[in-house]
Amino acid sequence: MSKKKWVGQFVAQDKYFLEAKRLWYRARSAFKLLEVQDKFSLIKPNYNVLDIWAAPGSFLQAIRKIVWEKPKIVWIDIQKIEKLPFDNIFLLQESIFEKNKITEFINSIWIKEFDVITSDIAPSTTGQTWVDQYRSVELNLAILDVADIFLKKWWNLLLKVFVWEDINDLVFPIKKRYEKFSRFKPKACRDRSFEEYFICLGKK
Repeated sequence: MSKKKWVGQFVAQDKYFLEAKRLWYRARSAFKLLEVQDKFSLIKPNYNVLDIWAAPGSFLQAIRKIVWEKPKIVWIDIQKIEKLPFDNIFLLQESIFEKNKITEFINSIWIKEFDVITSDIAPSTTGQTWVDQYRSVELNLAILDVADIFLKKWWNLLLKVFVWEDINDLVFPIKKRYEKFSRFKPKACRDRSFEEYFICLGKK
């Protein structure tokens, strides 16, 4: 009997799942970020990074390996997250819609703007594709508002989006705010998933 566990129409324990376990990443999503990084080079050593919707923390593990120990990495998630053992990582458990609380926290650690903002955000799914997609759009619109405040001018933003019919409700605001816009689906994404990563380059 195969050791792989089938859930619905996809293999839960595929090669990315197993490789994440081998390399001590908290989730397969680390490989999604690394594929984006290989293609677009969004993150560089000594960048201050804001990572939104960070649970369980695999993006942060990958980011920390790139920027190393001096710059500040802030991670925000509404869920409680097990801390990583690094002094330059600061955790805020809060909703992305609480911009005043986010502002207060970031100001408290003596940082004004970030070199890049990343996000692996996803709504709690309902099984209704159009509902889940629009919740994804709403969450990402809130991230755009946060980036308006905390991302340096001309610098870059990475979003994860559930793509469906209403996606232009997000695409149009992105194009108003950023010089270049690309869509990318890493190989580490499951084939049946509607998720894509939106690379927003050059904040106006």
